[in-house]
Amino acid sequence: MKKAVLCVILAAVCFYQQAHAQSLTWDIKFLRGNERESVSILRTIRMENEETFLITIKPDSNCYCYVILEDTSRDISVIHDRPLSKGMEVNIGPYEILDPAGKDTFFVIMSLEREQRLEGLIKAYNDNPRIAQNSENLRKEIARLQDVVSALGQPVSSFIPGGGTSRGSTQEYVTRFEKKNMYVNPIIIQH
Repeated sequence: MKKAVLCVILAAVCFYQQAHAQSLTWDIKFLRGNERESVSILRTIRMENEETFLITIKPDSNCYCYVILEDTSRDISVIHDRPLSKGMEVNIGPYEILDPAGKDTFFVIMSLEREQRLEGLIKAYNDNPRIAQNSENLRKEIARLQDVVSALGQPVSSFIPGGGTSRGSTQEYVTRFEKKNMYVNPIIIQH
């Protein structure tokens, strides 16, 4: 009888922990051109010179959001590095594609926990962006975080309807990520 009661108590504790364990669900939209066409970010996005785009990010829970750009010249730019509240939408852009031709990569890092090591490297970079080692340290940290996330398995994502455009003429789509507590998602733009 004592074993049965203990098993029931353990099962209840496990169920409670799973029910209250928080995972991060968030949506991201990549809107291309003046018409703001929704594009999936799960593949390389091909764009032309002078074409514009906007990225929007919206979490379903309080979290931390870091967006770092590595452009065609391998220059680093910290675009966003602040906490986001549940339901708060952040717009990255609009940006215009400019020469030189090549590949720009936006690294979107979303986490339920503050990434203190990354924040320290961002601060060092922002304080002294001309020091090459600061850029390299950021690249290495992004790679390390990608390794951590990949060890947790592939991100659960889907390309889903997200409402009409501002003009109401076409359907917008979002890429939704859910069921993990950290993501490192590169958005690659080839131009």
